[in-house]
Amino acid sequence: MDLKRVLVISDLHVGHSVGLWPGSHPIEGGGKYESNEFQKWMYQCWLHMIDEAKSMGKFDCIVNGDPIQGVNARDGGLIAPVPKDQVRAALTLLEPLRALAQKFYMIRGTEWHEGKAANEAEMLGQLLGAELDPQTAQYTRYEMFYAFEDKGPIFHFAHHVGCSSVPWYEATVPLRDMLLLLSEVNRFQGSLGPRIKGIVRSHRHRSIYVNAPPDMHALVTPAWQLKTAFSYKVSSSMLPQIGYAIIDYDGTDIIVRPRIFPLPDIHVEGDNRGAN
Repeated sequence: MDLKRVLVISDLHVGHSVGLWPGSHPIEGGGKYESNEFQKWMYQCWLHMIDEAKSMGKFDCIVNGDPIQGVNARDGGLIAPVPKDQVRAALTLLEPLRALAQKFYMIRGTEWHEGKAANEAEMLGQLLGAELDPQTAQYTRYEMFYAFEDKGPIFHFAHHVGCSSVPWYEATVPLRDMLLLLSEVNRFQGSLGPRIKGIVRSHRHRSIYVNAPPDMHALVTPAWQLKTAFSYKVSSSMLPQIGYAIIDYDGTDIIVRPRIFPLPDIHVEGDNRGAN
């Protein structure tokens, strides 16, 4: 068979001051929001990903939740407090990927960001021509069982996963979720069980990949948002990870490759003290 390739992105959080933003982009009232320095860096990383996608050949793209920040009043970092502005900016970012991808899927994220029943994400999915969920006729879905070929290996995509405040436990929950999914599918739909080979989760803004023998894969994707006020409160010592993931299947082997961009240099107060 031809190589089957999937590009996975998540947690763009378009509309937040430390989320992804497409350079200079119109907002409500006729003005424009100009990216800050952190957003400029992230946008360059995004363009690097687009360049790689252009060279990848055929692939499907899956947005695994939270493409926009949402407009909850308690989010003090909002730069575009109108849903349509966030949707339009996310559309600008995602249209190049949509043009390259054979199929484009959107998984629902968090209500806090996407609105009730993923209203804003649904609007974005419609504008992008995302694949309809045949069970609900919606452009977004809470989960997806994705087969790499007819009767072939299956990955389960969903946004949410439990978090950990210490790095050495980050692999525990995704591996647990993988084994739990296998148990449930084998229990209630046994014929499908042997085909389940992996899960993909997001939400954490930290990436981890667990390859468990003989052939199980549990991936948590990186994000496109730096540390927010909430991050500083719940886990000030941990750093976010910016990037995406590629999953390949060549008919025999599954290869999962998270792509993580090095973060900008940390500013150390007091270095170069006295410099003009």
